[in-house]
Amino acid sequence: MGADCVVSSSSLSVPPGLYELLCALPSQLQPHVHSQDDSTFLHNMFGERSLHSLVKIHERLQHYEDRSPAPILDSAGSLATDVTFSTTIKEIWNLLWKNNVSLLSVHDTVAQKSYDPELPPLPNDIDDDEDSVKIIRLVKNKEPLVSPPHNSHHNNSSNRFPVFFNDQ
Repeated sequence: MGADCVVSSSSLSVPPGLYELLCALPSQLQPHVHSQDDSTFLHNMFGERSLHSLVKIHERLQHYEDRSPAPILDSAGSLATDVTFSTTIKEIWNLLWKNNVSLLSVHDTVAQKSYDPELPPLPNDIDDDEDSVKIIRLVKNKEPLVSPPHNSHHNNSSNRFPVFFNDQ
């Protein structure tokens, strides 16, 4: 755990902060821990890389906020005011907040999501020489296009695809 806590905020020239406190907490809490499970939990929780990353981000943002960044241009304030009161900007703002654009934005968000089921990984002990058989089921208008062989003689199979099974 101690090796994971490399103090980086010293390079930012800020006083010790949350990151250093996070690194020191497990050893400081050790006298108050009564079981090995609690100790393991604390070390795992405070040693979590994602927690360390979040704390580092927080410290950098805090450092940036403390610096009070100055505008690059002397006319940046007047430029911001001009843009704020521009009729063109107001029109664009109103267009972007209309329901049609919001609907397109939601559509894009939903379209980017993957709704396919996640399959478990293939086992490592699969023999490459084995034949594999894929079983598929196509459905159109809630009516199966392919039916199992035991049902094919009950249904009108003239509008169905033939199904072949490899029994080996």
